[in-house]
Amino acid sequence: MDYLPYPPVEADRIDPFDSERTDPQYVIFGGHRLTHAFADRAKVYDGHLSTWIPMGYKILRYAQKAAVLRHGDVVRQWPVLHRNPRVDPTEPAAAGTTLMLDNWLRSVCGYVVMAPPAALTAPEDAYDHSSALAMAAAASRKEGRAVVWYVYDAENWH
Repeated sequence: MDYLPYPPVEADRIDPFDSERTDPQYVIFGGHRLTHAFADRAKVYDGHLSTWIPMGYKILRYAQKAAVLRHGDVVRQWPVLHRNPRVDPTEPAAAGTTLMLDNWLRSVCGYVVMAPPAALTAPEDAYDHSSALAMAAAASRKEGRAVVWYVYDAENWH
């Protein structure tokens, strides 16, 4: 997997497979490239995100680390802090109402699994936490380690 040097200032270059840090960790995936940077959207990064991630026909996906697995076992999990109810509703729709989802965002968000050296993969139901953990466990048995990310937001980057 390729990595983008993002951003050169205020970067907190995280190791995606690190389980020692207890604080929430974030990244931005530029297409299928991981940034290896703390990507808390509350930070402005001087307002020049395009300086570090060039514009092009890709989607930026904002993710939070949800779990790290080694040899099939969960080493550490983090609570998912950012959920968009229009993408990943926490409550079912009330009887007689229609749940209005943002289908484009829902199609690119959810849980993804990363194991070296493979690219990102996702369970059939990208919003099923247990399926993502099972997929990561299988990948970590094969590759030695895997990480589960929860993609909570995305934007077109053209």
